[in-house]
Amino acid sequence: MAAPILTETHIEEVSQTIRSKQLGINKIEIGYKKGTVYIETAGIEGIPQADTYYENIEDHLVFSDLSWLGPICHQLNVNLDATIAVDPEGEFEHNSIKIGMLTTFPGEMNSPQILRKLTPLLTRLVPFRNYLTRVEFVWHGGSLSSIRFSMDLDGKKVNTILSNASVPNNQILRQWASTIDHTIDSNKGRYKHRITLPIVNGRMNTATYETGVCFKFDAKGKKL
Repeated sequence: MAAPILTETHIEEVSQTIRSKQLGINKIEIGYKKGTVYIETAGIEGIPQADTYYENIEDHLVFSDLSWLGPICHQLNVNLDATIAVDPEGEFEHNSIKIGMLTTFPGEMNSPQILRKLTPLLTRLVPFRNYLTRVEFVWHGGSLSSIRFSMDLDGKKVNTILSNASVPNNQILRQWASTIDHTIDSNKGRYKHRITLPIVNGRMNTATYETGVCFKFDAKGKKL
């Protein structure tokens, strides 16, 4: 069994802090980057809660690690952030988790190099294709600097998804690779640029997408 992402120490520290500050939490954000875990809570301070509230928070953190966070982190092996809503009873809404997965590209890399680096992640993402919502490309200094995948995941289904993921869907992989290659090549040389492609039924959709450009001028209005 893989080591837990959220250990008993993590969970105990989160619980004790919430108790001491009497936090009424409405969401928890969990980040995972190169083996380091980041946990951030959002809510209102100074709201007394029953013991069952804090017990629910602890139980749901344990469940998060076992049902989706641990399996996702170990399977995808990528930096990610997850946001999960928390109801007034301290129960987590595991059926709708917002997850982002970020891959960065140092220096100038051409499209084949980027695809070689990205292919292992694409392969591991295929089983989750129906939960993916969009992919965002960011250029800086004339080069692609990052690609971020987003998904709205039912955490209760993650272990089932992984247990049924045996043979990758090569048709989806080819469609993704072709779309990424085209997006990179058609936006070469842009100093600072961002494109977001929606993912519909597991496929990247180039028919409608969101884009933005950035301009840089000196104080006199001259373009740099």
